[in-house]
Amino acid sequence: MKALLFTSLALASTVLANYKPVPITQGTAAPDFKLMNVDDKEHTLADIKGEKATAIIFTTNHCPDAIAVVGRLKSLVETFKPQGVGFVAINSNSPEGLHLAELSFTTGDDSFESMKDFSKDHELNLPYLYDGDTQEVAKAYGAISTPHIFIFDADLKLKYNGRVDDGRRSTGPAEKNEARDALTAILAGEEPKVIKTRPTGCTTKWKEKAGNVAKMDKQWAEMPVSVETIEADALAKLRANKDASDFRLFNIWSTTCGPCVQEFPDLAEIYRQYSHHKFELITISLDKPEKDHKKVTEFLQAQGVGIHRRIAPVLKKEERETNHFIFKGDTEDLGNALDSEWNGAMPHTLLVGKDGKVLYRHTGRIKPMELKKIIVAEVWRLNDE
Repeated sequence: MKALLFTSLALASTVLANYKPVPITQGTAAPDFKLMNVDDKEHTLADIKGEKATAIIFTTNHCPDAIAVVGRLKSLVETFKPQGVGFVAINSNSPEGLHLAELSFTTGDDSFESMKDFSKDHELNLPYLYDGDTQEVAKAYGAISTPHIFIFDADLKLKYNGRVDDGRRSTGPAEKNEARDALTAILAGEEPKVIKTRPTGCTTKWKEKAGNVAKMDKQWAEMPVSVETIEADALAKLRANKDASDFRLFNIWSTTCGPCVQEFPDLAEIYRQYSHHKFELITISLDKPEKDHKKVTEFLQAQGVGIHRRIAPVLKKEERETNHFIFKGDTEDLGNALDSEWNGAMPHTLLVGKDGKVLYRHTGRIKPMELKKIIVAEVWRLNDE
């Protein structure tokens, strides 16, 4: 019996892992649902149905394509809701299927609590429902990616499904607006000229991808960490960040500094989360260069902060082997080289952008969300350049 049960579970896991969504076809009735909104109230299809048409958008907190379309989606709601169109957004992603680096365009994850923050921060003007626990609604509709919009007529028969527009990861206006065109046609009593497009965006993060998350965590844990000494002149060159990384997050710390040790997991998480960009975590230990080298290395190795592959070319260009250093010299020279506003207390954190532009500085334990918001704002600024 145990062998049979094991075989059945293994087979079920394989089936789920190989699941490929297939969107419902033209003319199909909208599948019903009952899901929790970010206001902690349940909504059904009947609750959001419009008198003349209904638009259901599968989207998410983390995907850059989904984030970029928010402004244009809100504009659709503003234009068509007064004309009798019902709108709803549904997040069907499982937080368990996302590893940190997939969150590199946002501050949170795809959990229900983060959805509340996302809705508030972006001032969403439509309900935002959570389907991430079971993902049954996404599978009922055959949602492929985020965003993926399904538009129905007054009788809840499918008239269009696919992308919202061709804007992709730009926050500006789009050239082609298939969702807008479909709604315009339905309100005029006509059939949309385009009934299906490819919903270009991030794949739906199914729960079955949790194994990939564990795999990524294991890879980070196994990345080798090396530590070298550094003096003020070399540090000043790193601080200048000339034609190198998008971000350099410097942290002055010590293994004997309690707050430094306590905040380090937050720094490691931020490093991993934004590692899909050219993002460096550069640590400067004030431990003793000769005596404490092994202790510093072992601590950093345990934190899983090795050199990410995206940063390897930068290190090669600058002829260095690591991002982790023990400072050798006078701390006055350290302050002058890295940050003239540093008052000498640890930990001290400095985020610089291209050409050494200061984006964030803080003495004492960082507030992770505060730092993440600054990083994300710069990520989108660079994205829209």
